[in-house]
Amino acid sequence: MTVAEAATRIRRAPVILCLLVTLSSCRDTGSTTESSTPPPEQRTDELFRVGSIVIHETDLTYHLKEHHGGRADEKTRQKALNDLVRRTQFAHEAIEAGLADDPALNAEMNRLLEIRLRESRLNTLLREAEEISEERLRELYEGQIDRFQSSETREVAVLWLDSGPDPDRVQRCRDRLGEARQFALENKDIAEHPEKGFSVLGADYSEHSASRFRGGLVGWVSLEGNLDPWTKAVSSIAFSLEGKGVISEVTTRKEGVFLVRLVDWKPGVTRSFESVAASLKRVEQARLREGIKKKFEEDILSRQGVQWTPKQ
Repeated sequence: MTVAEAATRIRRAPVILCLLVTLSSCRDTGSTTESSTPPPEQRTDELFRVGSIVIHETDLTYHLKEHHGGRADEKTRQKALNDLVRRTQFAHEAIEAGLADDPALNAEMNRLLEIRLRESRLNTLLREAEEISEERLRELYEGQIDRFQSSETREVAVLWLDSGPDPDRVQRCRDRLGEARQFALENKDIAEHPEKGFSVLGADYSEHSASRFRGGLVGWVSLEGNLDPWTKAVSSIAFSLEGKGVISEVTTRKEGVFLVRLVDWKPGVTRSFESVAASLKRVEQARLREGIKKKFEEDILSRQGVQWTPKQ
């Protein structure tokens, strides 16, 4: 690579060179280096040059903004110019020393070029995804309404006996839970206090170890989700009941014999559009940004061909 070619590469983007110094430079207009793009027109804001590196007024403005808070009084301007001169001298010395071909420099330059390309082109495109109309958000809301609905849940108490498949044992279990049901219906303390479940009956009439000493209370169940067979059986019985405190008939299922009481219930609710609009907007913006980014990258990769060098 010639000195002029190296200078051209440095001009294309800020690069870290000589103790990570940021530099923007221009190709010497007198260079005869071939390029796939036309040479830039002669600029009128040139400040100075060191060898093939040209520093312009825009470079000074950037330096003042980055290192001096944008101040442009004569004293600050002169200090900034001195800094640029010194850094440019070191940069050109590095070019003459052949460091323009240094792999670390090349890697950093390519990284910065990609960043600047994304900042100058992609960010503009991404801003298109910022505004999403309320009409579009409502369309998304209606199309995903299931996400914003919660199912009805019911709190239940259960008396359960593990009858197994033997018909005689099944009948004995049914008779026993029939006794428990009759007692529960006639006992005023149990009948008037659904929150107690089956109260003292749990210990004597249930084999469900997790709930028998808690009045048979097993907590809240629904008809949805990955329920185990026992819970699914309880749920199906519970959701056939109407009214807080109601006790089911003695019910036989392959999981055993059940007596279920509806302790309490919570109706299903649908979250309003207003409560989820902000979340919908964030998700849709992220989806649009991802699509824009993907297309941006695909367009560049399809446009910029790669020519592999044959191995010698």
